[in-house]
Amino acid sequence: MLNKATQTSQKLRGGYYTPNSIATYLWNWVKENKPATLLEPAAGDGALIKPIDDRQLQISAVELMTSEVNKIKQLGEKQPGLHVFNEDFYAWYEKHESTKYDAILSNPPYIRYQYLNPEQREIQSQILRKNGLRPNKLINSWVPFVIAGLSMLNENGRIGLVIPTDFLQVTYAKQLRQYLIKELQQMIVITFQNSVFPGTQQDFLLLLGEKGRKDLKFKHTIAHDIHTLPNIDTLSPEEPPAFSSAKWTDLGLNSNDRNYINSFKNETIPFTQLTKTQVGLTTGANSFFSLTEEDVERLHAQKYVKPLLGRSVSITSSIFNHEVLVKDAAQNQKIWLLDLSGYTKTDLPSPLVNYISLAEKKNVNNAYKLRIRNVWYQIPNIWSPDAFLLRRIGSVPKLVLNDINGVSTDTFHRVKISNGISKQILLFSFYSSISLTFLELAGRSYGGGALEILPGDLSNLYLPTLPYEEKIDLTNEIQHLDTLLKTNDIQQISKYADRVLKERLDAYYDGARFRDILGKLQDIRIK
Repeated sequence: MLNKATQTSQKLRGGYYTPNSIATYLWNWVKENKPATLLEPAAGDGALIKPIDDRQLQISAVELMTSEVNKIKQLGEKQPGLHVFNEDFYAWYEKHESTKYDAILSNPPYIRYQYLNPEQREIQSQILRKNGLRPNKLINSWVPFVIAGLSMLNENGRIGLVIPTDFLQVTYAKQLRQYLIKELQQMIVITFQNSVFPGTQQDFLLLLGEKGRKDLKFKHTIAHDIHTLPNIDTLSPEEPPAFSSAKWTDLGLNSNDRNYINSFKNETIPFTQLTKTQVGLTTGANSFFSLTEEDVERLHAQKYVKPLLGRSVSITSSIFNHEVLVKDAAQNQKIWLLDLSGYTKTDLPSPLVNYISLAEKKNVNNAYKLRIRNVWYQIPNIWSPDAFLLRRIGSVPKLVLNDINGVSTDTFHRVKISNGISKQILLFSFYSSISLTFLELAGRSYGGGALEILPGDLSNLYLPTLPYEEKIDLTNEIQHLDTLLKTNDIQQISKYADRVLKERLDAYYDGARFRDILGKLQDIRIK
């Protein structure tokens, strides 16, 4: 979670301005319908207004920052119909929401809910409620900006938007996707292989639309970069994503692949049917609570520690056990978590008491997560799971069985496996081509290629249908799986898992087809 005090003014107001090639492209889209009026609700320095070549067009440009407003006003000579409002858009919207426009161009601000003031939060909630959506504290500002803009658009009016790829991936955007399906008669989604705004951790896409009540005509394509934008007329219409779809991350696939994996869901089992998952421990101060073997001896803390899986690089196998702990100890890694639950200073050896006192002198205990605890050095909710699931993934996901009563920081999620379910079968099922494909679709990708999986995403992780309660020993197979995991070759890992499931458990599915789709999804995300 970002600390507001450390953020740049650019990030806090969500301002990353639109490249001219995109601005021109969006204007060319909306001007086809010969608009008489246009709204730019987050005008910035006027980047989306600069390409407009219609001197008769009446333009309303809303911008909060006075320094940017002055830049926009300089465009008035070229655009005599330009009207600039130096206001917060939410406040402006309350006064003008009944006004209608023929076109909307926008690169709305990307601002987290916690960075909005109370008045902005209330208006944001009102915008969502008035349009049939449910407010919540996860919704980023760009969503109500889009909703508000579309509510002010005339029938047959057009929109041209630059929005985060969160639109395709995050749960809170599902309502927006459904809203657009109902409100638009044309929708074109353009994603990019290369970043629109280099230097950010967020990928962006273009959303072009036309409001209306006709059946939705949907198109999608992937552009190499902002200089290779497609001719929309040459794009073939596709079946739009299902109204009930949890995410649209499969848009990077062709329609045949999308239809194949969606139809295959009926032959799978949700991961959540066999497991329950929680985030790992939030210590509030990993540097204090994570200890090396030498630290434990120096502090006389042997009685007060638990084996710790703290870093993803600490584990290159599918089992967290004593052997892993010994190897990491030899590398002087922090392999122990200080667990002082139920203990106060009077219960502890003097070296450990001194360690706590020194941390207090350094104000470690004043960190937010620590100061709200009854006793700052007592981590709540410590328990040992059956397995660990890596939260943020590079090329290969990790599910690690817990064979040492260990714990983890929030680098990993904690997985409790239902009674009677074979941990070994579940492990191989997770690394199958089916599961890894659905995992790619379930998570949220960031600029740079990282894939983040949250516990809520796991309802969209599907496993092959197998006899998960069967008593079968896969110890030898796990040893070979561990050898493959060290290679980070997801194709070979999933191919081997598919083979084991077919040979030992009579699984029946087209692993080659799923591995092909998995490769495509990873190409989109990583490359």
